[in-house]
Amino acid sequence: RKLLRTLSLHLTSTSPPFLIAPMVLLLLALHLLLPNEAQAAVADVRATGNPHMQDQCPATSCECPALKFNPLSAIMELLPTQDETFQKLVKKKYMGTELNIYQFKQPGRLSHLELPFKILPIYTLDYTGVVEVPVPDSQAADSWFPGYTWSVMICTMCEQTTHIGWHYRPLKESSGNGFYALIVDYGKDKQRTAEGTAEGKIAEGLSIGMPASGWMIAAIAAAMTQEGSTK
Repeated sequence: RKLLRTLSLHLTSTSPPFLIAPMVLLLLALHLLLPNEAQAAVADVRATGNPHMQDQCPATSCECPALKFNPLSAIMELLPTQDETFQKLVKKKYMGTELNIYQFKQPGRLSHLELPFKILPIYTLDYTGVVEVPVPDSQAADSWFPGYTWSVMICTMCEQTTHIGWHYRPLKESSGNGFYALIVDYGKDKQRTAEGTAEGKIAEGLSIGMPASGWMIAAIAAAMTQEGSTK
């Protein structure tokens, strides 16, 4: 595109007047044919659940309504991010809507695997079958999105649970609304899978801001038991 701009300036300043109009039309056609660098690439964006936990319901067969998100409820404005864990922002167009997908990794001080995640912040979510597991304030404040605390979202609609993302709430009520952060993927990209025992995968997969210890895994089990008793 820079070459086209330079070429157009040169041709319009040196060409005879009767050739300027055809050249302008030709350059305009070439401009329209070239891809727009600022335009988001079209992609099949889907909520996948935690890619590092194998013992969970596959996203392709999971009946969790939360995974069928509405792209129109995605957050368009840019959010503050944690410097040490934020990797990049990727823009993808899905169903005619441009989505901001944040790519983070776990901090090395908490996980030697530094597992990567692709996150789609979204305002609304169907919470049917979703169990929210709160974490202590001191841990929740260590956040990918500074100024927000987090809790874990687990879907219980299938035989196996699925870690689908996190619920973020502002530290101060006056600082705005909370939002949900769905774990997503797009195109043919594949994430690394954590190695180790089943407990290790759960602990590593849920470890955002602080390692997931036994109390968190127990809390998930307790929340699931309570959810099942109310059905």
